Amino acid sequence: MSVEVVTLGEAMLRLSPPDLGRLAEADRLDLRVGGAEANVAVALARLGRRVAWISAVPDNPLGRRVTDAVAAAGVDVSGVGRVPGARIGLYFVEFGPAPRATEVYYDRAGSAFATAVEVDATLLEGARYAVLSGISLGVSAHARATSLAFAQAAHRAGAAVVVDVNHRARIWTPEAAREGTSEVLHHAAVVVSSIRDARTVFALDGDDDVALARALRERHAPEADLVCLTCSERGSVAVGRDGSVARHPYVAADVVDRFGAGDAFLAGLLDVLLDDGTPAEALSFAARLAALKCTVAGDLSPFGRADVDLLAEPGERLRR
Repeated sequence: MSVEVVTLGEAMLRLSPPDLGRLAEADRLDLRVGGAEANVAVALARLGRRVAWISAVPDNPLGRRVTDAVAAAGVDVSGVGRVPGARIGLYFVEFGPAPRATEVYYDRAGSAFATAVEVDATLLEGARYAVLSGISLGVSAHARATSLAFAQAAHRAGAAVVVDVNHRARIWTPEAAREGTSEVLHHAAVVVSSIRDARTVFALDGDDDVALARALRERHAPEADLVCLTCSERGSVAVGRDGSVARHPYVAADVVDRFGAGDAFLAGLLDVLLDDGTPAEALSFAARLAALKCTVAGDLSPFGRADVDLLAEPGERLRR
């Protein structure tokens, strides 16, 4: 049976000091697995979707640690290349409660994904959506070329291309990101961006969230059926091809770990769209799944649909 969604991207090992410690003083590190497109694949699989993930990892225990974590959620990892002698990407997180900022440091240059990822186009046959992000486009010239080849293969297979802008300032500049994402955005069917990235990468001005979403679609994603902006405490908005607008308010959460929340949002959005739900329904489910993801440690969402349906009401703290 064919999969419904295929994602392409790098998953890495995340290392962070326990107990909100500082990296410079740490004598041990907690290890997690994470990476935007793998996070999306895992979240969709936990929702019961048939998902495949395309990537590359070293053919060693570190690579197996990554693929095992993704496969455990039910994701098809047959499109993940095992590369002898390669290295796994790492990222180090120093969690900073206010007024400290949380800091992220990458050690991913020359990773298996950056140098050797290849696309198995057969995985796209019968798929509804093909997902990639600005991270994959920015990691390396090889990863960018492979991402473009993935988008082209998706078009040939009839899968709609989904792009999460996902700008990372420590990977490339806003100008390079705008140029690097332009080709895939121009033909994307679904585009998701934070309002910060819309302003930083695409130099869009103004305080009207809907106007910014429309400008992003008109100027950079003219073929998109749906362009979504996440707007922090203002919630999210979506603009359709026909000019229709959907909104959803911010869903508050006691944040344990916000890494992967945006990826859970995208997974929730696609889950509803796969059932031909409305943009308003998609935003609602996406916002609630993203909020739930913030309540657990690690990048990977463990939640199913029933968890979203049973989301606590405001003020509800105990069930028994």
